Amino acid sequence: MILDNKKNNDEAIQEEKFDQNENQQEEKLNEENESAEEKPTEAKKEDESLQNQLIRLQADFDNFRKRTIREKEDIYKYALEDFSSKLLPVLDNMERAVSSLEKSKIEDEYANGVKMVLAQLKGVLEKEGLKEIECENQEFDPNLHHGVTVEDSDDHKEDEIIEVFQKGYKFKEKVIRPAMVKICKKS
Repeated sequence: MILDNKKNNDEAIQEEKFDQNENQQEEKLNEENESAEEKPTEAKKEDESLQNQLIRLQADFDNFRKRTIREKEDIYKYALEDFSSKLLPVLDNMERAVSSLEKSKIEDEYANGVKMVLAQLKGVLEKEGLKEIECENQEFDPNLHHGVTVEDSDDHKEDEIIEVFQKGYKFKEKVIRPAMVKICKKS
């Protein structure tokens, strides 16, 4: 009986050790499963972060590409703007010359040549996008006109342009020189 008890005790101890080993192995497996579950979530988070970064970089590049295309189009569109604005005094002087020729009633070939050169110059500039700002009997617009003086006139409405001192011009849609005008202001 003592042997049986000792045997039972040894078996009980071995069973207890076996149960402890089994519990330890289960705990290790649980820990490994938990860490294995954590690793994919960390990898998933890193993957999502990299995908977000990639999407942002693609969007930044797309915005950069669109901006450079728009800037290039503006450069082409307004390349002649500076040149046209430098030609405006020449155009003004040619118009003054033709006006004085008409006032003096000179009708020779020289006068006709000057008129033809003015017409040709205007035609070329208009073809490239230069347009004269209409002023006569128009309402004053501070975006297009530069008011120099005001005058009370019964023949004109309030804020109507009475006289143009210097013509204004637009290049494409952009005002490159506002017209200098006299405006009607009622007292």
